[in-house]
Amino acid sequence: MLNHFYAINDYSTLNSSLTYQFGKITNSNIDYQNGNSPDPTYYRKMPSYYSSMYAPDNGEFSGEFTPDYENAEKSKEQFLTNNQIDWNALYYANQSPVIDASGNVTGFAPAKSRYVLYEDHTDDQTITANSNFNTQISDILFFTAGGFYSHLKSHNYQQLTDLLGGLYFDDIDVFYNGNQAQSDLNNPDRQVVEGDTYGYNFNYEANTLNLFTNFKFTYDKVDFYLAQNFISTNYQREGLYQNGIYPTNSFGKSEKLQFENFGFKGGILFKISGRQQFSFNGAYLSNAPTIRNAFPNSRLNNSIVASLENENIISLDASYFYRTPKWQTRLTLFYVQIKNITQTSFFYAEGIFDDGAGYASTDAFVSQTLTHLDKKNLGAEFSFQYQLSPTIMTNFSAAYGQFTFDSNPNVTIINDAQATAENPNPVFDFGTSSLKNYHQAGMPQQAFALGIEYRDPKYWWIGANINYLANSFIDISPISRTDTFYKNPESGFNFPEATEERARELLKQEEFNPFTLLNISGGKSWRIKGKNIGLFATLNNVLDLAYKTGGYEQARNANFRQLNQDVSSGTPNFGNKYFYGYGRTYFVNLYINL
Repeated sequence: MLNHFYAINDYSTLNSSLTYQFGKITNSNIDYQNGNSPDPTYYRKMPSYYSSMYAPDNGEFSGEFTPDYENAEKSKEQFLTNNQIDWNALYYANQSPVIDASGNVTGFAPAKSRYVLYEDHTDDQTITANSNFNTQISDILFFTAGGFYSHLKSHNYQQLTDLLGGLYFDDIDVFYNGNQAQSDLNNPDRQVVEGDTYGYNFNYEANTLNLFTNFKFTYDKVDFYLAQNFISTNYQREGLYQNGIYPTNSFGKSEKLQFENFGFKGGILFKISGRQQFSFNGAYLSNAPTIRNAFPNSRLNNSIVASLENENIISLDASYFYRTPKWQTRLTLFYVQIKNITQTSFFYAEGIFDDGAGYASTDAFVSQTLTHLDKKNLGAEFSFQYQLSPTIMTNFSAAYGQFTFDSNPNVTIINDAQATAENPNPVFDFGTSSLKNYHQAGMPQQAFALGIEYRDPKYWWIGANINYLANSFIDISPISRTDTFYKNPESGFNFPEATEERARELLKQEEFNPFTLLNISGGKSWRIKGKNIGLFATLNNVLDLAYKTGGYEQARNANFRQLNQDVSSGTPNFGNKYFYGYGRTYFVNLYINL
């Protein structure tokens, strides 16, 4: 980072900077060909697969199943005994037997890998130029203007990191045949080794120009400001592989997407007295959709979401402050509405395509895109801090919110398996999804915290906080809330048993149990021979509580009959997936200032 500070005169300054940032994010995973999933929790290895599997003699969508309790019990015992990945088995699978002239097996030698370890890479480089001009026009008027420009180049690819004892790995997709199986038609039938890029390989480029102004007026009893901004954004994808499924729409540069947005913001602060203040802020902004949501199938092609629109944001908040020498408090009310969100996700779904349409299968790994998705966030926050004595301070805070979906977005599905020369962009419109008034996932909508802290004159301190978090919800499946959910893919008609009452039960959003966490922190500092030495430590979740932080509905059972059958079994194959918080954790930091 290079910074330049320029004092133009006693009332005006110009500050500028130039920044270059680079880094990478990698996520490791296991790839496999011509073998079973190594995941111990793969649904075919779980007891629920045998106690709720579909009866093969009755048809996939017959609504009947034949429990196999004997194998369910065996599966349970196997999982409890071996619930981690069996790495030795993966190495063994990548070997082939060595046979002597007499036909006897004398050992094993490395062969083509069935299982490998790989990483999904995101390697980013960003250049940013920024400049701010500040001036005092009069005793009451202050003016700020500025802008910044950023250029992002993001390299996204898959890299093989470990052959797990094998010799090489085929760069193909075994779920397809012929040219469609090729990751890169420019280099077909590649045999990749450790360090090689394979599977997918593309660049993102994004350029953003943001210009803004701000006028601030200051008086004895009131301050207020008015701000505006203009943002110009463009995106482009560059495919480095010619994918076999999308030979005409994967290699080279995509169409360049251009977005122009405006924003307006204003606020006012009433200085009621030296102890009391009241503020109000309002904003209307528009933002470009994110680059990853603009290209719904970026690993494979240059396709762009149809009718892509800017997001619009309306934000309002009001706060009241009261301060005394011993205590202070704040109350805030807020309202935020975000409209026209575009959102992309990926999953494997069963029973979503109509056989009557001539599709090879009613099942598919698909890309799902939501458009015209609106969200509404409203709530209140309160904080209170009190100095009990010169050494003891207490604090309390509370937040209550209602974060919901505020529209029924449109759902489109991309099914790569249906890509042909005549239909190079197989997008299927599933209509609207009834998401309005469902809760957003990812955060507790109620939170309360109570804390106390002791600071000793001899430079040590200790504090404890109790946090109560509630009103968290599972992330719901949009495709299960479209009209397709009720349709039998074999007949094209609604399932006769699909009643509205039962559908409400199946699609009821799960709310997680509230939980309470106790955290303790403390520290001590010393002055020794002119040097400062300090120790800081925290202990989180002291009670070692197990709690859910989030999760999502699996979209695999994408029609009424399959989901009803799975849930009714009591041991569903595709129940909700959960994320859990850490148990008891600690952090210790020792520092020395020389």
